[in-house]
Amino acid sequence: MDVIKKPPECSPTIKRIWRIQGEEQEKAVEEATEHLETLENELKGKKFFGGDEIGLVDITATFIALWLGVLLELAGVELLTKEKFPRLCEWVDIYLNCSIVKETLPTREDLLDHIRSL
Repeated sequence: MDVIKKPPECSPTIKRIWRIQGEEQEKAVEEATEHLETLENELKGKKFFGGDEIGLVDITATFIALWLGVLLELAGVELLTKEKFPRLCEWVDIYLNCSIVKETLPTREDLLDHIRSL
């Protein structure tokens, strides 16, 4: 499990959600929601951000596909849901189930265990 060393340098908004609570966390969730809505809109009519095949934007968005859900779960925050972001959640499912992605990334369970151990 050498792939998992530490959480990636993520957006300041996500860092705040994960590390704070109360009113400040609520503000950070609102800000993150706006950013995720932008991504949701970019997926209209597309399987991946660039179209029918994985591209650079999808690879860059691996943080959202794998790390974000884990960090939100550990923070006790429900943000990336199928009700709020159906296209983005569908993209996460498709992306993480691509054979090359599955071969490259750790499993969600391994990532959860690793972050909990930190």
